[in-house]
Amino acid sequence: MSVYSLYTNEGPGRQDRKLAVARHRRRNGRSEFIVAQNEKGIVCSSDECFLGALTANLMGSRYHIWDQGSPHDLIRKQPKRLLGAVAFVPTIKTLTGSYRSMRAWIPKQKSMQLKNTSQIKHISGLPEDWEERISKTHRLFSKVPHYNSVSKRYELDFRERAGKSGQRIQTSVKNFQLIMEENGRQTMLQLGRVGKSKYVMDFRFPLTGYQAFCICLTSIDSKLCCSV
Repeated sequence: MSVYSLYTNEGPGRQDRKLAVARHRRRNGRSEFIVAQNEKGIVCSSDECFLGALTANLMGSRYHIWDQGSPHDLIRKQPKRLLGAVAFVPTIKTLTGSYRSMRAWIPKQKSMQLKNTSQIKHISGLPEDWEERISKTHRLFSKVPHYNSVSKRYELDFRERAGKSGQRIQTSVKNFQLIMEENGRQTMLQLGRVGKSKYVMDFRFPLTGYQAFCICLTSIDSKLCCSV
């Protein structure tokens, strides 16, 4: 079992605030993350600090983001809502190397604060036929990394956030940048590795903090569908 924590980046001389924690475990070979505002919430899904769950298929090629109605909670009578979906395609191989590709779908809705759980209960989830009803969803596409002839690896351009945290983004296959249009320029969500087990996350509307955190967890999670 592993536990991941999400903190704010308050800058030099200021203490970062913990926003959320996620507990990872495998259920019948499939990854499952329980997400909450603190450790108490990940132990008990009936606690008010419980935010939701992130589940995956066996290959790790598709993930689903759920609200407080956990998919495995048979006691709760309220229906769970699907707040997002993430799909990974098999590792893309070229003559110069390999890289990952992913897509995400979220419902069109108003913004939601991560720490305000009451707002999560009132947002609409993805419709049952969300893959066909494009007008009801936002689709996010991962940017294609460029090949660095010096490092001999595929890399993403993180120069826009160079001065935000003072931390250098390290090359990693788990790094990603999501854009709203397949060939768009504005990054809606990005994840960059800055240490052995430390990453930085930046996101913007229409993503919520909870959705952004869950999407980042899908990339960090190990998966059989990706060879890198």
